[in-house]
Amino acid sequence: MKRIRPCLACLLLLLFFAACGKNSEGNDPVDGGTTDQRHYAFRAIGGFSMGAMVSATMGLRHHTQFDAIMAMGGALDLGLFIYILGNEVFSGFCQPPQAEQMCRESSLAQDYEQMDCGGPNAGGFDRRQMIEAYQDAVIAWGNFASYNPDHPYLPAGLTEAIFAQSKEEACANPVRLENYYDWRFNPEGSHPVITFCEGNGPDRGVFDPTLSPYHPVEIVLAVDLNDNGRRDAGEPVIYTTGERYQDLGADGLASADEPGYHAVDLPDPAGDDYHPMDNPLGSEGNHRREEGEPYLDFGLDGVEGTTDSPYDFGEGNGAYDDNPNIIGSRSSSAAELLQQLTDEDLAQMDFYMDVGVRDHMRFRPVTESFAGLLQARGRPVDVYDGFSTLMPDPQEAFEAREVDWSSVGRDVLVRYGDPEASPSQIEAGDGGHVGTIAQMLYRFFASAAWLSASWPDGDFRRLPSDSRSQLLESTCHSEILDKDWAYSIFLPPGYDEHPNDRYPVLYLVHGSGMTRDDLKISAVFMEPWMVEGSIQKFIIVFPNGRCGDECIDATFLANQKGRDLPPLRYEDAFIQELLPCIDASYRTRAPEDLDLPAE
Repeated sequence: MKRIRPCLACLLLLLFFAACGKNSEGNDPVDGGTTDQRHYAFRAIGGFSMGAMVSATMGLRHHTQFDAIMAMGGALDLGLFIYILGNEVFSGFCQPPQAEQMCRESSLAQDYEQMDCGGPNAGGFDRRQMIEAYQDAVIAWGNFASYNPDHPYLPAGLTEAIFAQSKEEACANPVRLENYYDWRFNPEGSHPVITFCEGNGPDRGVFDPTLSPYHPVEIVLAVDLNDNGRRDAGEPVIYTTGERYQDLGADGLASADEPGYHAVDLPDPAGDDYHPMDNPLGSEGNHRREEGEPYLDFGLDGVEGTTDSPYDFGEGNGAYDDNPNIIGSRSSSAAELLQQLTDEDLAQMDFYMDVGVRDHMRFRPVTESFAGLLQARGRPVDVYDGFSTLMPDPQEAFEAREVDWSSVGRDVLVRYGDPEASPSQIEAGDGGHVGTIAQMLYRFFASAAWLSASWPDGDFRRLPSDSRSQLLESTCHSEILDKDWAYSIFLPPGYDEHPNDRYPVLYLVHGSGMTRDDLKISAVFMEPWMVEGSIQKFIIVFPNGRCGDECIDATFLANQKGRDLPPLRYEDAFIQELLPCIDASYRTRAPEDLDLPAE
């Protein structure tokens, strides 16, 4: 996300300031009727972009630690997102490959040589930074584009020796591999495959073959059609997630009789076509291989007869093989973790999601996929197309304090942006990864008000007008990371004046390209809301998600797979050390079981 200067942000927040949240009257328990008991940890976790994915993964894997997940614009279905990367970002090449030509499908808006970096208000990434974000993701979970049994980060065939080079040396001396097969772009193994570098041209996101590249890509290899030692226009990159298969679903298997495919006849049920919201459990067209769907047992390179190749994996073993790193990545996918929860555990959590209708990271389909899976678990998701539709009168401008949050469900998805937006509105960010200035603010307004309404027995007392919050900087030492973990913390107004009061906590994680400073500006408007009692008082912790030397920009708060340095266990440190440190250092509200009105 694009970094906002705090002084400008303060002015914008004051311009758009509006109190919001549910007041104490709206939050009182209802007398009479039956009750259900629910355990509250009085913690929530949320975030934007990378932080959305982190919060959903962390919250679901450690579901007893959190009551609510607030995931705004992130890869909630990591398996689907990895497919989108392969189908769009690392794709668009001709088959067979042709120098200086691309063959992007007409339905797609980007390919490897014309990456969609979004508009000016979409996060501010250029081509190099987009690649760096994918490199950080590979450091976090392993290489989803290639499988190297000797290294989780590098593509097949590379060794750690490349880390001994400077960037300049790596770009000047590419590694050259012979007899490297790929069924799409090098089926005979006749072209060498090389490491290569990238850089930024004058047009944002567009590959410029006339410039000297300077940033080693490392995580994918290119087919060097003209054998000149550099990746030129039209030369494809290799992106392999699994063996070749037919995504026919259960009702298409009877007709799957192409030579070589291992088909299994199954019943022919109707209605198994995948749709992220309407049929999230459908198997046909869901971009992952299901048990029984036909496949070619040719290994990851997709070429038969290459069992002797040191770069292939899985050929002839009588089983379908994913890139093993994909299996590991899926274990960190919120969509996968959601399906592993029991109904009893799931009943203890609430979910708030938002996404832009033209998010250039393609987070709309992956967010909708997660929402669809949530609905398939018997949890209806209230879907709102635009923030104004949360209002009693959708024609009015959005103001969170006017929303009847008691009528909004426990699980919410807001798709913001006008589908009919004009070019100038789109240029201003409408429906984008960040959104317009107003949409950016509404995203926080709505999520904070929703969270305030979700915690019972909150402190909505009106305070004297001169009451002030505190915004502090501190650290918790981590034995797991062997360093101090920096964080910022917002203590609500009245914290010092009421020393016996304890407060719920929201952990709010920033996105890639951001710092925690970019989220701390929320304190500008949180303070007056809490003083006047429009929103209940709670603590906000802004943990640092930036890299040290172990990655490029963003840690994804993951238990990393690593690159050239020993991987760090950020998730373990977060759960085992940061949470207890915050509880020991501040007056956080203790977990408890509450009897609540039955739904």
